[in-house]
Amino acid sequence: MNVQVRRTKDGKVRYLARIKIGEAHVGSKTFNRKSDAERWEREQRHRLETGRQVAVKSSFTLAQLITSFKASRERGNPHTIDTDNNNLAALPKQLVRRPLSTIHADDIREHLLNELRSGKAPSTVARARTTLSALFTYADDQYLLEQPHPVRTMRKIPQLSSVAQRSVSLGEIPSPNQVASALGALRDRRSDIADVFEFMSLTGIRWGEARAARVSWISLTTLPQFNVDRSHSDRYAEKDPKSWRGTRSIPLSPRAVEIFRAHAAGKEATDYLFTNRHGMQLSVGVARKFPLGFRRHSLRHYAASTWLRLGTPVHEVAEYLGDDPRTVLAVYAHVLGEGQRLDFVQRLAAAEKRFGNRGNSTATSDPAAPESVGTPGEDRFGI
Repeated sequence: MNVQVRRTKDGKVRYLARIKIGEAHVGSKTFNRKSDAERWEREQRHRLETGRQVAVKSSFTLAQLITSFKASRERGNPHTIDTDNNNLAALPKQLVRRPLSTIHADDIREHLLNELRSGKAPSTVARARTTLSALFTYADDQYLLEQPHPVRTMRKIPQLSSVAQRSVSLGEIPSPNQVASALGALRDRRSDIADVFEFMSLTGIRWGEARAARVSWISLTTLPQFNVDRSHSDRYAEKDPKSWRGTRSIPLSPRAVEIFRAHAAGKEATDYLFTNRHGMQLSVGVARKFPLGFRRHSLRHYAASTWLRLGTPVHEVAEYLGDDPRTVLAVYAHVLGEGQRLDFVQRLAAAEKRFGNRGNSTATSDPAAPESVGTPGEDRFGI
């Protein structure tokens, strides 16, 4: 904050006191006397130091807040910065131009609902909500919010609950026939890319983990295992995987071992396992040239659902995916429910076969016939 001398058109001297937070000009006031301007400036400084609301200029817009927010995060994680910038760019222009003091919870809620109506996935919109929450938290930390926090006080959107945004519908998981058909068609065009996708479907690894995979990641000591150690998303620096507990080991099927050995042949331990035709690291641009008919990430869902349908315990599936078991339960609850319902139907069929079905046309119509079949005290299904 500072005080500047200004002169009017008729030559009179005025004193302008300004408030700046970072690069953003958030408030100002003009006085006839310098002492009054300095006093007002000291008061605003005291408000900042004590955590009280400063006198924000009524014309300070959401756009100005966004500019200051971006400047404060320039040295953050590049991936997070890009995601936040994309989410902020999606805000309606008429909302961005409005004064910050006029932005309320209903405005933010309506924007997020419109994002859902446009077809964006709940998880994507939930991430946009996280960006907006960080934006208004920054404003609150800088004592710029005159109103309650628009995101924290917003009425809940059911689709953005932690369970709803994580849940994967059956339609998002390709069937074995779909995967086999897609890989078969791709193998005729680029067998090496088909191998990468098939390996992902057998191990549940992410695209970034497939890009970062090294020849040294396999272990054959007791059983074939693939040790996921790093992840490398396109355009960003290599980093630790998103695994819940860091490095994770995934048991390999004979087909997965076959693919691994074919691509590891002739390479050093530190070389990339999967490479392009020039021996360089794969890029997403190459993968996009060969669409599968469903999302690449769906191969991870396919692997997880396959393991669950084979009866693999949830905690083991979570370990192979690098997720918290609670997350696996939330994401794949319908797969588990599908198996339980199938078991129930099979038990019903077995019970009916054993004890008979009253509704069957071949059942006796003799009124003297016993009403139930089975041992005393046991109902017709043996329950």
